[in-house]
Amino acid sequence: CPDAAHKLFVTARLEVRVERRCLELSAAGATVDRDHVRREMAARDARDRERGIAPLVAAPDAIVLDTSELDADAAFDAALAAILGNPGTL
Repeated sequence: CPDAAHKLFVTARLEVRVERRCLELSAAGATVDRDHVRREMAARDARDRERGIAPLVAAPDAIVLDTSELDADAAFDAALAAILGNPGTL
């Protein structure tokens, strides 16, 4: 959405995302192999960043919101603050 009034690029460190995914899988009753989950996520991240069409990168004018240290409510609050013009809370 190149003409969007507000652009957020939401991210988190790989290890944090691996932990979140493992917790999600465990909660669903799945057996979790943390190393396998990490390898799959790292490979997917590389494919997404390096693809020729629509690579997954932040737009030059996007606000990068790192949710590594935020729970869902805090991430929402940070996104709202960015949209309302108070990105200092990111």
